[in-house]
Amino acid sequence: MRRISLTLLCLCCCLQGFAQGAVETVLREIELNNPDLQAAAAALDEERLAHRSEALPANPELEFNYLWGAAGIGNRHDLRVTQALDMPTLSGLRSGQVTRLDELAALKYRAQLLDVFRQARELCIDLVHSHLLLEELQDHQERSASLVQAYERRLEAGGATILDLNKARLHLASVQGQINRVENKRQSLLAALRMLNGGRDVDVALTAYDLDDTLPEDFESWFEQASEQNPVLAYVRQEVRVGQQQLAIERMNWMPELTVGYMSELRTEEQFRGVTVGVSIPLWSGANRVKRARAGVAAAESRQKAAEHAFYEQLRDNYRIALAMKENAEMLRASLTDTDYRDFLLSALSRGEISMVEYLVENDLYYEALEQTLEAERDYRHSLSALKVF
Repeated sequence: MRRISLTLLCLCCCLQGFAQGAVETVLREIELNNPDLQAAAAALDEERLAHRSEALPANPELEFNYLWGAAGIGNRHDLRVTQALDMPTLSGLRSGQVTRLDELAALKYRAQLLDVFRQARELCIDLVHSHLLLEELQDHQERSASLVQAYERRLEAGGATILDLNKARLHLASVQGQINRVENKRQSLLAALRMLNGGRDVDVALTAYDLDDTLPEDFESWFEQASEQNPVLAYVRQEVRVGQQQLAIERMNWMPELTVGYMSELRTEEQFRGVTVGVSIPLWSGANRVKRARAGVAAAESRQKAAEHAFYEQLRDNYRIALAMKENAEMLRASLTDTDYRDFLLSALSRGEISMVEYLVENDLYYEALEQTLEAERDYRHSLSALKVF
């Protein structure tokens, strides 16, 4: 169980930048195994095929007539084959629209992929935190167990009371209870990660955060890059391009449609064969389509502006939170390093300089501060993860 825990906890560190090769391996595995992404990939293929189907030319028409004539006139057979032809410019516009629609569908998939990766990073950050907390609690447990053993010997030698021993035993049970709670939470995180990976364990081997993770030095410069590469913003921008292309198509649809083909007319005495040419004038079918397409472009532009504004404000707030979390984590870690007096407390207790209650209170205060420090470092990683938008 510990081996599985260590390997799965590595995913977070990989995602934080420890080993880019391992990151790519893990993310590609999740991309292949995640059921939601598999469904999204199938839907992407379906959309692409639908786009190509809609861009195909109209079907050819075959018409056959068998007409009975009056006595002495004979019967007549008519055969006509026709094909509607779009204007070359309109065909080019429709072909270009297929490409834009394909890009739109791909951006939708990328956005979903980014969301799955974000969930994986969040889980792994919590897994690393659980691992680090368990390490410290196990150290706490060992110290508490040693204290119990020491007081059992002192009780036998007549140097301690049963009350002191009971206090030590209760403290050990409390630490063991904390370990059980953290372990239960860790198992839940592992289950959630397996679910993301389609029920399969992810085989990685790191258990610590990447200490080289830093915030962008300049938010505005970093935001410019993020806004260009974020798939959600790219999607709303592509919606505008698709709407503009559709507007151009609807305008071209007002042009008459040309129909050409072959026709034959066979009678008993006469036969006629030749070319047939027709023109379809869109008087009714195109009503309000240009207006509708123009309104669609306006709506898409409004969505783009709203999305870009919300994106900027959200990232700026996330950056502010990350900066505050970083400062808080560094402050707590520095304070904890300066006040690690666990060994001194144990020595003072063994020499009788402090009581059992004083030792337990001071020891618990240190571990409470340690837990707060680990939580702050975890929260800082979460805030960094919120800034990974491409």
